[in-house]
Order: sequence, then structure tokens, then C-alpha cells
Amino acid sequence: MSAIQNLSATPPHEAIVSITRLNKSFGAFHVLKDVDLDVGRGEVLVIIGASGSGKSTLIRCVNGLEMYQSGRLTVDGFQMPTQADREIGGEKELARIRRGVGMVFQQFNLFPHMSALDNVAIAPVRVRGRTREEARASALRLLERVGLRDHADKFPGQLSGGQQQRVAIARSLAMEPHIMLFDEPTSALDPEMVGEVLDVMRELAGEGMTMMIVTHEMGFAREVADRVVYIDHGRILEIGTPAEIFDRPSHERTRTFLSRVLRH
Repeated sequence: MSAIQNLSATPPHEAIVSITRLNKSFGAFHVLKDVDLDVGRGEVLVIIGASGSGKSTLIRCVNGLEMYQSGRLTVDGFQMPTQADREIGGEKELARIRRGVGMVFQQFNLFPHMSALDNVAIAPVRVRGRTREEARASALRLLERVGLRDHADKFPGQLSGGQQQRVAIARSLAMEPHIMLFDEPTSALDPEMVGEVLDVMRELAGEGMTMMIVTHEMGFAREVADRVVYIDHGRILEIGTPAEIFDRPSHERTRTFLSRVLRH
């Protein structure tokens, strides 16, 4: 089954991520099935679909957290190694690709024994070889960017969930990524904290950051996405602009999914 090609199935700019006939399985469970998708440089691509449809697995393949078995996946001109490649020593290439890919998870994954400032500064020192002074100065600027400079010396346990997630975003930005991946970044937050995280993501979108976002926040998706992808049982069924997907979906499964999530 091929994806339904809406008017905006093609990315608006040069592709920074290119995925061709990607297949991923966990044992006998075929999670991603012949996925074809390009993401344009500077594009905000939102991925929607029911739980278990393969959304998170797809973006985890983009940064190498999950290994795919067949197909082709390139990120910023570099080919992501397949599972077979990695089994024979493709990890060095993978590390180089990952440096340009930021990832924000459902859970914040901050170091509990480090301040917000040190959580943001540690990776540039250890991975990119920045001096501690350079990294901390940059980290302060990033915390200011996400509205948390005054909380730089606080530990994660002293911060709200929304604040911790904003620190996690700053931590990813500290590596100067070419693309940011968000895996349902608001799903673990109390409702009153969701807005502060989405505001930071809106600002990143406005600044031209390339973003792939898995989310159930349909209002946010309609507002910020250049294109929306609907995945069902591991296949891309529909790609289009927010207006095409939310107002004029072509596939019956897309209409059924949206009728359910938009009721709540």
C-alpha cells in the first residue's frame, strides 16, 4: 500500500532527511513497512497516528536509537547504517550523524545530581570538546532562550515538569543540531504545563529549525506544521498540509482517527 500523495507530499525545500522503503521489525512484529518520506531543510513535519502505529519508532530510527533492517535512511547527506552495518562496525559513522540530531523525549532524562546549567553544558564539553567556560556561557544563553536563566542553579527535582522539559530542549540545542526530533514531548506533563513547552517549540519553528514532531496536540500541529504525516499500522497513509489533513483528509482511516482525537 503506497502513501496517498496529497498536494504537499513533497517537502518545500532541499531534503535534510530522506527515507526510502524503510522497514523495521521487533522480532516477528513488523513495525515500519516500506516507509518513504523526505523532510525539507527548515521544515516542521508533524507525525500523527494512533498509539502503536510506529510514529516514535520512525523518529528513533532517524537518530539511530532504533536499528532498521532494510531500506535507506540519510540524514544531512550521511547514510544511517542498517542493523547489519552496525553489527559489523558501523557505530563510528552513527556517532558522527547523531551529533547533528537533537532529540527530546517524553521523559526528561536529566541528570538528577546536576543543576540545570550543568545538564545543558555537559555534552558540549564531553562530545564536542568545548571548554567548561565556553559550554557554561552557551548553556546560560540557551536557558535564557527557553525562559529559565533564573533557574540555572536549580536541580531537576526543584523544577516543574514543564521546566524540566524546557531544560531538556536547551540541552539538545547545546549540541547545535541541524534537526530536532520531538517524541510526544508534552505527554508526561500536567495540562497546565503543556503550553510553556509548546511555546518554546513554536519559537524554534519560527526561527527555521528543522523539526520532526510526534504529538497528539492537534491544535499545535495545525498551527506550526508545514506538513502533517498520518501513520497507520506502520505505513504512511497520507501526507499533506495541515489544511489538507485536518480539513480534507483523503483516507477513511485518517478521517476516523481525527474524528476520535478531535472529540476529546
